[in-house]
Formats: sequence, structure tokens, C-alpha cells
Amino acid sequence: MDIAYVVAAALAAGILGALGPAAIARLPEPSPHPEDDPDEPPKEPYVELARRPHLAAGLALTSVLLLLVVATALDGPWLLPAWAIFAGAGSWLAWVDLRTRLLPYLLTLPLHAVCLVLVALAALLAGDLGILLKGLLGNVVVFAVFRAVYTLGRWVRQPFGFGDVRLAALVGLLLGAVGPSATLYGTYAGFVVGAVAGVVLYRTGRIGRRDPFAFGPYLVLGAFLGPPLAVLLHG
Repeated sequence: MDIAYVVAAALAAGILGALGPAAIARLPEPSPHPEDDPDEPPKEPYVELARRPHLAAGLALTSVLLLLVVATALDGPWLLPAWAIFAGAGSWLAWVDLRTRLLPYLLTLPLHAVCLVLVALAALLAGDLGILLKGLLGNVVVFAVFRAVYTLGRWVRQPFGFGDVRLAALVGLLLGAVGPSATLYGTYAGFVVGAVAGVVLYRTGRIGRRDPFAFGPYLVLGAFLGPPLAVLLHG
């Protein structure tokens, strides 16, 4: 792949990531839910969350690194715009979820729509309708898997919230457009990294056995690891 495309996509991802604090500060606060645990500490306001020192630089750097990781495994430049958008806005989602254990639908739904359009455009420019069809298949399959786990979680310990299900559908779209191996490894990587992080947090006393857990950051990271893992393991 031409290095110029990668540099341009990395810059776009970094700029979008740097806009994260401004976007986060404008999010409306969620309404209280009847099932909220009254003993749980109050959610950190989005405005305060956006004021963290050096947040814009941190999100920009994270976005650039994520884009560079996935760019090593893409066959051509067509999907770079979609992954750049996801790298930038995905860093916002990861930060918000890490601090609040929420994935606002006002971020996930527009991001899903934009990435769907960019995947369709990639298929058009590449002259390969299979890119879009594989993306849609990954979208449906990964969503169905996470929706099933979410539904089962109502009778056992809930592993994640419905915001993670929405985010998983987006991850499935982008990974599916790359290929089935990337979809498998990217989804699995998110589970593995999240599980390891959960064990570490529990063992160090950062969370309790039944405390809510932010799965979104690991879902995002797993998505960007999926294509390189597919190349590494399958060539």
C-alpha cells in the first residue's frame, strides 16, 4: 500500500481523535434508570470527563497508533477511511466507557452509519461488491452473537451492556469487510484482552467480583488487532 495513503489516514484519525473532548463535552447526560444501583458512585459528568489534562493529545495519539496497526494488514487503501473514522471516534468511545461504563448511542449510531457508507464507498471504488456483502454479513453475525450473550446474561451475571452490543455490530461491519479470519480473530481478541484485563483489575482490587466492567475499550482494541492477527496466523 502506498505510504501516502497510510499517512493521510493516520493524520485524519489523529485530528478526529483530538476533537474528542469537544464532542464528549456536548453529550447530554443520561436519564436515571430504575435498575441503577443506588450504592454505585455517581457517574462522572461528560463535561468534567472532557476536561481531563492532555486528553486531546492522548486520544489523538491513540487514534494514530490504532490506524497504523490495522493499516499493516489491509490489502489496499479503500477501507482506510472507514478505519480512520473508527480509530478517531473509537478512542472517544473507549475513554467514555472506561470512565463511565456507558457507550452513548449518540456516538455509536452515527459512527455506525458513517462507517457503513464508507464501506459501501470502498466497495464501489474497488469494484468489489464482496467488500460490502462481507461487511454486512460480519455486521449481522457479530451483532447476533453479542445480542445472544447479552440476552443470556439476564439470567446469569451480565458480562456487558447493550451499548457493547451496538458497538460490536460496528466492529463486525469493519472486520467483516476485511474478511472472515479478521472477523474471527478481532472479535475473539476483544474477549481475550477484556478477560485478562478484568482478571488483573479484580486481582489488584480495582473492581469487585460483581462490579460493572467497561468492555468497550477492549472491543475497540480487539477490532484493530483482528486484521494483523489474521495476516500473522494465515498469511
